[in-house]
Amino acid sequence: METKFTNKEVTTLLRNVSAAHQVKGANPFQIRAYDVAADAVEHASSDVRALWESEDLDKIPGVGSHIANYLDEYFTSGKVKHFETVFKNIPNSMFEFLKIPGVGPKTAYKLAKAGVKNIADLEEKIKSKTLLKKGFTEKPLENILQGIEEFKRKSDRILLPVAGEVAKQVLEHLRKHKAVLATDPLGSLRRRVATVGDVDLSVASNDPKEVIEHFKKFPGTERIIESGEHTATISVRNGIHVDLMVQPPEHYGSLLHHFTGSKNHNIHMRSLAREKGYSISEYGIKEIKTDKVRPCPKEDDVYSLLGMQTPPPELREDAGEIEAALENKLPQLVELKDIKGDLHTHSFWSDGQNSIAEMAKAATSLGREYIALTDHSYPTLRFYQRLKEIEQFNYSQDSIRVITGLEVNINSDYTLQVPDEILAKHDIIFVSIHTSFRQPKEEMTNRILKALENPHVDVFAHPTGRLLLEREGIEADWETIFKRIAHLGKFLEIDGYPNRLDLPDNLVREAKRFGVKFTIDTDAHQIQHLSLMEYGVSVARRGWATKKDIINTLPYRELKSILDLKN
Repeated sequence: METKFTNKEVTTLLRNVSAAHQVKGANPFQIRAYDVAADAVEHASSDVRALWESEDLDKIPGVGSHIANYLDEYFTSGKVKHFETVFKNIPNSMFEFLKIPGVGPKTAYKLAKAGVKNIADLEEKIKSKTLLKKGFTEKPLENILQGIEEFKRKSDRILLPVAGEVAKQVLEHLRKHKAVLATDPLGSLRRRVATVGDVDLSVASNDPKEVIEHFKKFPGTERIIESGEHTATISVRNGIHVDLMVQPPEHYGSLLHHFTGSKNHNIHMRSLAREKGYSISEYGIKEIKTDKVRPCPKEDDVYSLLGMQTPPPELREDAGEIEAALENKLPQLVELKDIKGDLHTHSFWSDGQNSIAEMAKAATSLGREYIALTDHSYPTLRFYQRLKEIEQFNYSQDSIRVITGLEVNINSDYTLQVPDEILAKHDIIFVSIHTSFRQPKEEMTNRILKALENPHVDVFAHPTGRLLLEREGIEADWETIFKRIAHLGKFLEIDGYPNRLDLPDNLVREAKRFGVKFTIDTDAHQIQHLSLMEYGVSVARRGWATKKDIINTLPYRELKSILDLKN
């Protein structure tokens, strides 16, 4: 099959090279280089082939010169000789098994060498217990079977940050045309759902023909799928479909309301409208008795006519927002501008790509007042070297405060990966689950509770451990955990990293019921990731969180008091 050189295809290629290297026992730093490059391409806001064509591959942080040269060969000829050497003697079926959550390269290789042909064959051989005769044991096979079920539930949906960055580029292109009076996202993208289908956009204009033609000339267009009088669909180079709807200005508010959704929100709204003698659609509000249609240029016109506040798009899930809007009791949701600092980031002291100074300066350029560097564990001597470097940086400037922190794994035996004497030297400690994701619910709950009891621990990071479109979250008694966090005065993280967006919005709202406070962080592993804060804020807003619910909306002086920072 002919490759389209999409970001997804390039990401898969790089991950496959990493997997092959792991199976063959290559240098860990070499393996890590491919993993970092794959992450960078997967989360890039631009099309990687377009960057290659403009000789801008170096704009993707994490793609080093060697890998960039390989990608140049790939885009030029459709193959890479070095990669073909790496893949030699590796069964092709191994790479299919890597799609299964929880299956790593060595297990995938073992399955392929055992003669398993594909995922369907694997499922059959597990259920028939055939693999038990080939060196596999019961429990790992049960876990693989669960992974296969997760794989089946996956869809072709797009991560919100990926769709969001594509939408920004197309919206910027649309706004350049004088006939475009207003333009906005629609659907799940506008509601900021963690994953979306196609990118749906709208335009208010009196000249739809001109707008459609301008839309089709978006520089990233790979092909035009459909083009009509008021609608069009293009496919951009990374394979994402972008749909456009153009509406006259007098009906634009109705279009925004109708196509933002959600379906349940709209059903409730139509029922409410009928009770008040109206019928609402994307073309306006019609008085049922007179058939008179009231145009709605603004979305607020739809809601105000029904005597209610306009719910923010993030809340439109028919989860109480209509009742709150009717009573004028909608919350004042947290906004990106409220965020004063980022409390979960990584430097090259662990798995990040930039120095502490580079991360801090990039955070300063975004208007942050402080940034916590929360690297993973490493040899003890380096803890003290890193602390000294942060101290020296803080002493050398006064534009931003760097907070000393760590992200520490909660081991499966309930212990923490880093000893207390090291934890005590740092200002903020995040704990998280990075291993043994399939522990039984009771064990997982106790594992988390034990970690939270540690007096040095401040925040439970990306709590469910989910990886969107890759791995489902852990099973835990969340109500018990939320109650304990609130009682201990500790915090839950809302992680804005593209494939996490974790804590999920429904659990944010649930945790709020128990008085839990949150941090919103980027989990940045390079300076470009620091701009992902807006997506963490989106999750918080969908969880009905206000500025008061988020501790890193506080200025450093107040945050220092809350966390009892030591420096």
